[in-house]
Amino acid sequence: MKKCRESVAPFADYQQLMQLNPFDAIVFLQQVDKTVFEVVEFNDKLSSMIELEDITAKNAENFFTKQCWLQLSGFLIEDFNKQHTLRLGTGLQEKTFALHVQHFSESIVAIILRAIAVEEKPYLQFIEQHVSPVLTTDLQGRIIHQNIAATATLSREQHSLIGLDIFSLLESKYLNEFKLLFTKTIEGSAFGMPKCLLKGDLLSKEPFYLRTHPTYYNDEVVGVHLFVKDANSFMNDHEAFYYLALMDELTGIWNRKAFKEHWLQHLNDKKQEHKQAALILVDIDRFKKFNESLGESKGDELMRMFSHRLRELCYSKCSLYRYNSDEFIFVLKDATIQKIERTANLIMDVLKQPFMIDGQEYFISVSIGISLSPADGKDIETLVRKADKALFSVKEHGRSHYRYYREDMTAIFPNEALMEAHLRRAIEFNELSLHLQPQMDLANNSINSFEALLRWNNRKFGFVSPAQFIPIAEASGLIIEIGDWIIDEVCRYQREWQSKGYRPVRIAVNISPKQFRKENFARKIKTALKKYGVPPELLEVEITESSMTNVHETFSILTELKQLGVYVSVDDFGTGYSSLSYLKRYPIDIIKIDQSFIADIAKDDKNEAIIKAIISMSHNLGLEVIAEGIEEPTQVDFLKRHRCQKGQGYLYNKPLPVETIVQQYFVS
Repeated sequence: MKKCRESVAPFADYQQLMQLNPFDAIVFLQQVDKTVFEVVEFNDKLSSMIELEDITAKNAENFFTKQCWLQLSGFLIEDFNKQHTLRLGTGLQEKTFALHVQHFSESIVAIILRAIAVEEKPYLQFIEQHVSPVLTTDLQGRIIHQNIAATATLSREQHSLIGLDIFSLLESKYLNEFKLLFTKTIEGSAFGMPKCLLKGDLLSKEPFYLRTHPTYYNDEVVGVHLFVKDANSFMNDHEAFYYLALMDELTGIWNRKAFKEHWLQHLNDKKQEHKQAALILVDIDRFKKFNESLGESKGDELMRMFSHRLRELCYSKCSLYRYNSDEFIFVLKDATIQKIERTANLIMDVLKQPFMIDGQEYFISVSIGISLSPADGKDIETLVRKADKALFSVKEHGRSHYRYYREDMTAIFPNEALMEAHLRRAIEFNELSLHLQPQMDLANNSINSFEALLRWNNRKFGFVSPAQFIPIAEASGLIIEIGDWIIDEVCRYQREWQSKGYRPVRIAVNISPKQFRKENFARKIKTALKKYGVPPELLEVEITESSMTNVHETFSILTELKQLGVYVSVDDFGTGYSSLSYLKRYPIDIIKIDQSFIADIAKDDKNEAIIKAIISMSHNLGLEVIAEGIEEPTQVDFLKRHRCQKGQGYLYNKPLPVETIVQQYFVS
């Protein structure tokens, strides 16, 4: 960078334009008389782009060649809201430049030059000619360029934003959303933000629709173009709706849907094929106590503050998602062990400072579970499950630290006998809990039913997978006692929600074959409903085909259940041998299509035919159909086309603790 004055302190802000703009040749001039200009400063690119008469000259007329100054001097006295074309040389040697005159004050102007290639128009020329105001920033958010429309929109008192920090110009209520958008844009994607506003009514007095595009130079992202549009245009822009669908409403960070979509993009990225990625699952320790003591609104405020601190840790290859109410996921690409552990430590360090709410200090700690791809798997479900196992191990060993997933976390118990011994005391020690998974009405995206799923957090060994302990419970007969406990818990929750005025929802309870075939099973259901005063239509008894091997016994039990008024569903439909006869023979209300069929919809034409046949047949028999294991939007599209009523799966939500379900589906 060349300087033609000993002191340029008054123009320090303008220097940033030259330091941060990699595209253009720039020279600053100071007007000392009507037609006399002095050179203040210029960048190295100027002398490489155009021929200069005397690089040491102070007077601009002597600094530029005669041909160049003749054109420039004419542009300088014209209105500053225009783009010009500068032509130097003659014939085949002629060079053409897009020229923009930017006024910083009454006396200081910047001349910004960019070469125009004959064979193609550069991106900046498109920006200059765009009808909407466009600001261009560097990777740190410093404004390095504004187009003619932006200049024309600004007031005379503030007709330049170049050199200013875009983050400092934003109204505070839009800052968090914009930061997230900016971070994702410099990773190479374009996004839309439905509403945004700059301080002091800059560019617009009303919130505008902001669209971001990555700015490329030599095939690398070097900044961001910000297009300012009328907010009403957002209503016609499907990308803005897409943006909303990927954002968590409370915190403004990416949500579970974004996590799944971004991970699929990662798997399809050939550049990342042989690189390690890390999934860091962050769980807030005992967050329920904060909500209980602070109340909902202050709890939300605390959650936003917490999210903001985590977001500050993100960088180009590190993304943050709100996975559940109190669980967050960092995804690190090209992740070395050093980067992973540095991030995990930073997460805990950034939470050492208290959160201030109403003048009171609150401290939050987190537990962290980590899984690695491809070592621990590639699909989301596997990686989240393994990070979850690592997380439970952390909680069992004192919380507030991090652990990597290990294979021995899956096989926690040394032997089945020990597992059974602990399982026998699980109810006594309050180790069992229920998680609920929502069932989405595919026609209107509403939720009025859930499936109850059992979880076990053992006092000594931590979280135990249902795949491990359910077979032990079945074989030992403990499943009957546990099953009775589940029915009692579900009815208790129903009464509690009813007393609080929550909307009524149906809950499906999985019933084991042993429990179903007990002669007093229907009476137990009746007793529980009566004990808690629960309307029978709010309970669904979910049985498998293996429960229905004895025709007379099954018919008798199902008839008793139907006389009570509860719903009856058949789980994992299609995996047995005599499904069609069961449909005709027994009083059944709901069929659940097994997830193995759903997973292969796009891969196997036979699966498609089977699913269509099940749905059609069920409709003809007056039965409701629920599809299990939905993970992809394409699966939803298929099921909707064939009029499947409901679906459940990780696309909508994983099984969540009851307290979380209440917050997400009843209170909020």
